Amino acid sequence: MPTPVQAAMTAALADDAHVDAQRERYRGRRDRLAAAVRAAGLRIDHSAAGLYLWVTRDEDCWATIDWLAGLGIVAAPGAFYGPSGERHVRMALTATDERIDTAVERLSG
Repeated sequence: MPTPVQAAMTAALADDAHVDAQRERYRGRRDRLAAAVRAAGLRIDHSAAGLYLWVTRDEDCWATIDWLAGLGIVAAPGAFYGPSGERHVRMALTATDERIDTAVERLSG
C-alpha cells in the first residue's frame, strides 16, 4: 500500500472524536424515537443497541406497516427477517435527525 494511503489511514483511525459524535447521534435518535413509539402504545423488543428498533403492536406486521404508512412513516416488515418477525416491524435509526423528528411528531399527533 502506498505511503500516503497508509498515512491517511493512520490519521483517520487515530481520530475517535467522530466515533463518539456518531454514537451520541444514534443514542439521541434512539431515545427520541423509542419514547414516541412507546407513547403511541407500541412495544419495543430486543433492541438494546444497534441501528434499529424492533417494534410490535402485537398484530401481524403488515397491519402495523399499514398503520405506520397511514402516518407517513416507512418501516420494514418483520416477516422480511423470518417467521419470528411476523409480529414486528423494524424502524431504522439510520434516517436523518430531521426524518426521525418527523416520525416522532407523526407518532405523537
